[in-house]
Amino acid sequence: MAALKLRRAGLGAGLDLDAGRTGTCTRSGPSWWTVARRAARRLYGLDFPGAATVLVGDTPLDVEAALATGARAVAVATGSYPAADLAAAGAHVVLPDLTDIARVVAAVTGSRPEEGEGPAR
Repeated sequence: MAALKLRRAGLGAGLDLDAGRTGTCTRSGPSWWTVARRAARRLYGLDFPGAATVLVGDTPLDVEAALATGARAVAVATGSYPAADLAAAGAHVVLPDLTDIARVVAAVTGSRPEEGEGPAR
């Protein structure tokens, strides 16, 4: 499902979805991200502790899972939860959707949007 959502937003090309994990993290909580970090370490030979891992999700539980593991939480308000709920859960960045690719890249990488673009949150 994550791969489909990313392709629809024009973001699938160039992403290595095998390096991490996609799917429903809320059922397995923080252990999901331990598995994702191990997979990335195997593929790249590098560790991805804390904020070097980014969780992109659309629920407060996704945000909570990211924060519980020290990951950066990028929330997207395209699901059942409005942006205000995702921000209240503690997301580092809240996006209205994935259509502004420059804002998505800035949110995931922790950089600032290009000149002339609005804030990512």
